[in-house]
Amino acid sequence: MIERQQEERRQPVAQLPIHERRIADLGVRAYASLASPASILRLFRAEAGRAIALSRRLPREQASRIVTIRRFPGIEDSSRHWSVYMTLDHLVMVNTAITALIHAICADGEYGVEIELEDVWPHADAGPDRVQALGAAVDRYSRLIARLGFLRSRECYPHPWFGPLTARQWHALAAIHNRTHRIQIEKIVRRLN
Repeated sequence: MIERQQEERRQPVAQLPIHERRIADLGVRAYASLASPASILRLFRAEAGRAIALSRRLPREQASRIVTIRRFPGIEDSSRHWSVYMTLDHLVMVNTAITALIHAICADGEYGVEIELEDVWPHADAGPDRVQALGAAVDRYSRLIARLGFLRSRECYPHPWFGPLTARQWHALAAIHNRTHRIQIEKIVRRLN
């Protein structure tokens, strides 16, 4: 039984109920069309900042402890068994990947970037260096968005759940993704206390 649970925790099974995927897809597209890139960037930075602040308050032992939380809308069942540092590790990988995608979409449409779900699966041994790494990833992302401006490119890159997304839609997704995992960190912290 324990071996099966450990194996499940290692396997990236990215499954949301179909109704949640549809709602999220509509939400991302609506948010991207209604909000300015600058306001989306403010949410992106604020949510990452909250995740970092929550993480800094924890002793290393607690932030490293893998706990199981209840699934909530937007989080895959397989992501329920993470530590705070694992969640930060995931955010670093996803935000770095989205930075590369947005740059490629807006620069020339020549992606040369291929991201699989396994590429953004966190490491169980993620440590306190992930706090600083997330801050650096957020700063790189922010500089790129500020430089690119309105993200008007019509080029798309496919998301595994939502299909083709423009740079602006990827930008909206990044902000919502930061928010989702900030909520996850809050839930992990509550389980630790």
